Amino acid sequence: METPIGQVFTPTEWAEWLINKWNIFDAWMDGAEICDPTAGQGAFIIALLNIARNQGIPLTPKRLSRLTLIEIDPSLIENFKNSVKQDFGIDFPHDQLFCKDIITRYHDKKYDILIGNPPWVNFSDLPTAYKTELKPYFIQEGLVQNTQKLLLGSSRMDVAALVIKTTLGKLLKKKGLGYFYLPTSLFFGDGAHAGFRDYSANKRRFSIDTVYEFTNTEVFGGIQKSYCCGKIQIDSRQTFPIPYYKEMDEKWDEHIASPLKYPDDPWRIVKNIEDLNSSEMFNIYLSPNQKPRQGVNTCGANNVFIFDDKPLYLPDEYLYPLATKEIWRRPTDTPHKWILLPYHQDTGKPLDSSSISRHDTLMNYLQDHRDVLQARKGTLLKNSMNRSGWWILLGVGPYAFAPYKVIWEAYGRKHFNPIVVSDVAGQVWQGNQSLQAYIPCWDENEAHQVKTELENPEIPKLLRQLNGSGKCNWAQPGKIKKILNFGLRISN
Repeated sequence: METPIGQVFTPTEWAEWLINKWNIFDAWMDGAEICDPTAGQGAFIIALLNIARNQGIPLTPKRLSRLTLIEIDPSLIENFKNSVKQDFGIDFPHDQLFCKDIITRYHDKKYDILIGNPPWVNFSDLPTAYKTELKPYFIQEGLVQNTQKLLLGSSRMDVAALVIKTTLGKLLKKKGLGYFYLPTSLFFGDGAHAGFRDYSANKRRFSIDTVYEFTNTEVFGGIQKSYCCGKIQIDSRQTFPIPYYKEMDEKWDEHIASPLKYPDDPWRIVKNIEDLNSSEMFNIYLSPNQKPRQGVNTCGANNVFIFDDKPLYLPDEYLYPLATKEIWRRPTDTPHKWILLPYHQDTGKPLDSSSISRHDTLMNYLQDHRDVLQARKGTLLKNSMNRSGWWILLGVGPYAFAPYKVIWEAYGRKHFNPIVVSDVAGQVWQGNQSLQAYIPCWDENEAHQVKTELENPEIPKLLRQLNGSGKCNWAQPGKIKKILNFGLRISN
């Protein structure tokens, strides 16, 4: 494959750190067969060879025969062979090197230990042809129920989830062990990774034994995701709580992890078992049309739909104040940004071409940006554009035009501060993509009652336990939905 997919190479020193953390070198010396199924530059195998050399242990053919690399990129396999020859003066056994995609290609050998660092890439960011190829494997491993799920929230699923499930279930001997660097989203992702948390791989049970989360150290330079390393055992039923270590002040501070409520829920991280029991779940009752929502999504066309100043050349009725951080810092009715929504307020449906043509400036503006808007990517978006027009956005419906919103900052924050917003000159405030989330309300008193309910101090406490503090999933709608109940409107 010509284009590298999710390549994030592990520095040799951190490959060695993981090996030392769990005594993997000793297991190798005692006869364990070890495989890195997504080897990249081969850092983990090179680390094992380094430790042996530093301890004066000969790299005999028998010892080398118990090390295997699998890598999709043939150039990396070749580079590994050359590095081992140059640095250690040995020819790594050819029959222990496999150039293949471990997801789609069969591998007939099984191992005592898997080590490595799976690809760091979301399904949605894969090349189109590779997406099509992988879809059946996501279903096969129980990560999604059908391909439609991969077009919706599960498109954020990390390919690492599929790699881990595939390799655990197919490459490990009975009761074998896996040691991996992993994105923490596998344990804390709201909907996209629930399928990973069924703790089943190729119809074999597996359990997460221990996790170490890095919070200060940059193991992988330039990576924006949160990451950890974990020990996983196959043919073992998952039980909770488990030890969970967080990096704090250059030390590992021990916590415990347990699902929020159901086994496939995101994990809560607390200091002790009493904390799990003391935080009782609570209910906020809302009607079904009031479920938490993310803000309007331009699907990569912010420069077309979002403005710093209200554009006077476009019809007022389709311009809306856009929420920004300023409304939490300095409450004001003066918007810092505006968003163009060519939609009917009463139905939440996009304008048709005849409605747009009644406004010359709107029609001309959209036509000027037609190529940009039509070039936006995403199967879900494309399907919606084919039905409703190339000028649509996502995250717009009747709820977007509710006269009141209880809105909060959902991305990268550490505090949960819901506020009530209504309108500016008759135009209702809109949330800005994943930066904010909101609950729509059609009655002002109800909006303030919802806000009061959301100010329960248990909510931010629970959000912090769900490990979202300062991260992109701090208070996203999926997470908030798990602590709210629907079906019964709040009484005034």
